[in-house]
Amino acid sequence: MPFEKNLITLDNGVRLATVEMPHMESVSVGMWVNAGSRHETPDEHGMAHLVEHMLFKGTPTRTAQQISREIEGLGSSIDGYTVEDHTSYQAKAPASEFENLFDVLSDFYLRPVMDPSDLECEKQVIFEEIAMVRDQPAQWLEDLISEATWGENHPLGRSITGTEMSLDAFQRDDVLNFFRRAYCGKNSVISVAGNIDSKKVEDIVSSRFESLHEGARIACSAALDPQPGHRFEDAEDQEQTHLALSFEGVDRLDPSRYALKLLNVILGENMSSRLFQELREERALCYEIQSDLVSFDDAGMLQIFLALSPGNLDEALQIISKVANELCKNGVTETELAAAKSYLIGQSRISLENTASQMSWAGECLLFFDDIKDPEEIHSRVAETSLEDVHKAAMRLFEPMAFSSALVGPVDSEAIFGNWRRAMF
Repeated sequence: MPFEKNLITLDNGVRLATVEMPHMESVSVGMWVNAGSRHETPDEHGMAHLVEHMLFKGTPTRTAQQISREIEGLGSSIDGYTVEDHTSYQAKAPASEFENLFDVLSDFYLRPVMDPSDLECEKQVIFEEIAMVRDQPAQWLEDLISEATWGENHPLGRSITGTEMSLDAFQRDDVLNFFRRAYCGKNSVISVAGNIDSKKVEDIVSSRFESLHEGARIACSAALDPQPGHRFEDAEDQEQTHLALSFEGVDRLDPSRYALKLLNVILGENMSSRLFQELREERALCYEIQSDLVSFDDAGMLQIFLALSPGNLDEALQIISKVANELCKNGVTETELAAAKSYLIGQSRISLENTASQMSWAGECLLFFDDIKDPEEIHSRVAETSLEDVHKAAMRLFEPMAFSSALVGPVDSEAIFGNWRRAMF
């Protein structure tokens, strides 16, 4: 099937992508704002996430309860999230309900009340969210590894949720100022995929969003060179040690990103990966082992996450060293590379069969690249990646063995890890 771009830009800068899928029964809608935690000033730590929460708290014509009831009454569900470089609101409903669904979504995106009493209430909700993260080492580790990599004084190194102290200081005017600066036409992307008529969707979106002020693309601090930092949190009450290692990768525009994606699959993304097979399947040292890629416009990281009994930590670290060294020395095999290509391309094609993934693909392409990429062009770039390309990516990643790290666990684990880490540098 030929790839078609359905893309328009409103006079105020709002970018809209539509994907017609007439064989589907559903429609998925996404609204993105190109503002996340890295767009905050030091005095705004946690503001982007707080604004996301406040958008659900009511408009001049709908209370928070009415927003939930109307959306769920359409057979829909909605989710919002904030990350370092953007905030997103996404919903899925029967295709026949698109106009009603978008009426609610556009209302809370464009006209949040930001009532002072609701603001204080939502601060308490986020305090509970922060406490919940601290009680879940695997989640807490994500904040710690970011701080270790970028430093606590850089936006990429600060937690997305903010702190009790930073949230306490926010007043309604502070929240409104950030909202008005970030939620403007130039910063907004809308994507709709499903059993829709693109022209009708364009008319509906245009009529709702034409009143949004144009504004300007919001600026953020440039990423620093990653530092080989380390963070440790003593958790004697935990039965497992949770560890994260972060290696410098590439930004989302770097030509070598395809090789790094394939290397990540072979290293630790799936059950066939070297780390999963050696650490879990062959030696039963852990239940959970995963490698992931993090990419921004100007930086990127490959991260390894591991949870295991403290007594297994030393052996697991030696295996991680061995796998990294082997990848640097010998690269990957033809069999591994062929399987990784099939995995990436196959997972992408399967995912794009549903409306939510098509919506996300189009919306994130607009957000990050200002264009909608043909998935098959991306698949071709993956397929063309050579053994040499992946070997170069491995050597760039692991040679020299420089990384940041974070550990949540007992003091004994920190001592074991410290000995290993010093041997690597």
